[in-house]
Amino acid sequence: MTQREINNIKQSAPPIEEIIGRYVQLTQKGRSLLGCCPFHKDRHPSLAVNPEKQCFICFACGEKGDVISFLQKIEGISFGEAIDKLKMENGKSKVKSEVKPEVKLTKPVCETDKFSNLDSQISIEKNLQFLSSLLPAASGDSDLTPTWLDFGVGTSPAMVPEEWKAMRNRLVFPIRNEEGQLVGFGARRLTENPDIPKYINSPTSGLYRKNELLYGLDMARKMIREKQFAILVEGYKDVLAMHAAGFRNTVALCGTALCDGHIALLKKYTSRVVVMLDADAAGRKAAEKAVCQLGMQDLRVYRMELPEGQDPDSLFRLWGKERFTRYLRERLMQGASSEEALLLGRIREGILLLSAITDTAKRMEALRCLNVGMAYLTGLSQRERRPATMDWRWV
Repeated sequence: MTQREINNIKQSAPPIEEIIGRYVQLTQKGRSLLGCCPFHKDRHPSLAVNPEKQCFICFACGEKGDVISFLQKIEGISFGEAIDKLKMENGKSKVKSEVKPEVKLTKPVCETDKFSNLDSQISIEKNLQFLSSLLPAASGDSDLTPTWLDFGVGTSPAMVPEEWKAMRNRLVFPIRNEEGQLVGFGARRLTENPDIPKYINSPTSGLYRKNELLYGLDMARKMIREKQFAILVEGYKDVLAMHAAGFRNTVALCGTALCDGHIALLKKYTSRVVVMLDADAAGRKAAEKAVCQLGMQDLRVYRMELPEGQDPDSLFRLWGKERFTRYLRERLMQGASSEEALLLGRIREGILLLSAITDTAKRMEALRCLNVGMAYLTGLSQRERRPATMDWRWV
């Protein structure tokens, strides 16, 4: 793409002050507009937007640029993705970006095969139609209800179109991508009948891929940037409980194991992750693996364990909002009390999981990460660090 094409796209899009004004409250000061910078904790307005030059600058943290660089920074997206967003603004590729062409369903990966005979094609418009048919769902706790409403949780009626038949009479969680587009649904059974799958999900399609989605990210990404860390939990209801308790930097896996796609999403918004999966055997095993995966991707990880047999949703309901919130705040403060504690935890997890790595290259990389962590821990300088001398074959 040439510079002339880029300039044409910028000129056709709304002015920079309008786009930045969607994220920051701006006030006219002379020829410029001032507001609090969204890229650091700004108590006094230090972000200046120049409508004449179509650029911005923060006099505190130094961030500056045009509308493209602002979108890249605020949304955590690439240059090309920022260009696409501007194209959407001027209507050149709105259909392509927001409503993907009708995509035929491929082999479904949900827990039931009831979707396998679908002939119709799923699109965002059809998802919105199904969403509008949902009935209000009772959360069972008045402190949870506002959050459930914010996330659009509902109950599917008995009479639904054929393509949604598998989700009827279930508790339905709308799933949106990081941009807020409604791409699919997760549906939980209303009874504890073991003969019925506990959860079913929308089938994999051009819109919905579980390994590329984090539930709640559209609602959490702003707070993740502000808090500078993300909390990773296991299920939909866990995210709702955490947000209801004020931990709005929480996201969840969409009924699948942690994948590279999830890690890539997290790295767009933060370099620190708190792993807080269910406190049962399966949850602990998944947490150990997740800590290793995140650490291998150069993310700082803190693993937080809940009381035995509990998850965020069950603990919220058991203790109530006030006690639950106080407990998590104390635990998070303890976990983030020092860089040394974080490094020690990461090294311990790495040593425990090293024996499970069978690939030679990955094991050598894991050893390298452990060596760097121990070098930091012992106060060695970059110049004084030495390669690991441990032979991986003896681990």
